[in-house]
Amino acid sequence: MHILFRASSILFTTGWLLLSINLHATSTTSIATSTTPNTAPSTVLVTIELNKYLGGTQGKLNNKPALNFKFTDTNGSANNTCSIITTDNYLRHSKNRLENINLSESNFYFDCQWDGTYYFLSNRVKTYAEVIIKQPDSQFPMSMHIEAKLVSLTGEQANIVSGDISLRRQAK
Repeated sequence: MHILFRASSILFTTGWLLLSINLHATSTTSIATSTTPNTAPSTVLVTIELNKYLGGTQGKLNNKPALNFKFTDTNGSANNTCSIITTDNYLRHSKNRLENINLSESNFYFDCQWDGTYYFLSNRVKTYAEVIIKQPDSQFPMSMHIEAKLVSLTGEQANIVSGDISLRRQAK
């Protein structure tokens, strides 16, 4: 009975994620540098705060069926997007927590294109992405909580954070 309930819960979660198409994202970006006496500034650190979801599409990751979720800033700028992509199988077996540390997980990926800079997970620099999927209840819709640390080709680092981002499907 418990296994049947868990299986139906996983299928319900996947169904909700597949149905969430038109949601929105906003963000704030801040840039900080730190210095110590008699040293050059350290790597620029960009903070991106996501709080709304654009929508999801079906696709492929490593030739496996996958879900792709997009986030953007308040203006919906094509220059500012973050993406989560995960295989269906990984999502179903993740126990509502997606995690990739230094490219250790091939079935889940997170990246951002922000103000003309591409930020990504790397196995050469300490990076990670974690997404917690919160199940819906009578008071709240299904939501995602995102935290990540990404790097650009030039070594610029970006911290991505969010509150609980609603995956509520909007009426057409």
